[in-house]
Amino acid sequence: MMELETLLTGTKWEIIQLLASKSYAPLELSKKLDTTIANISQQLRLLQTAGLVKKKKTGSAKPGKPRTLFSLSDNYAFITVFSKNFAEKKLIKISKRQKEVLKQLIKE
Repeated sequence: MMELETLLTGTKWEIIQLLASKSYAPLELSKKLDTTIANISQQLRLLQTAGLVKKKKTGSAKPGKPRTLFSLSDNYAFITVFSKNFAEKKLIKISKRQKEVLKQLIKE
């Protein structure tokens, strides 16, 4: 599997940031990020393989309506800790409460 730090850079990170607010179709993401649909599809496959995003078929057959939407698969935190006698990196699943605490810590 790809190193997590690599997954959290460039276009993949921009996709994660957008999906944090709502679900998107690949075409919408390509327009927002000004890149090709092929690039977005490749990045989404990598994120999906890592378990960070999930896709949902909408069943829509209407022209102009997306058939597949992507969203974040869960709430995660990528924690990096380095201090005397301890250094560690880890991706952890977090609860809604933990997410709120982390948001406050990051804003400080």
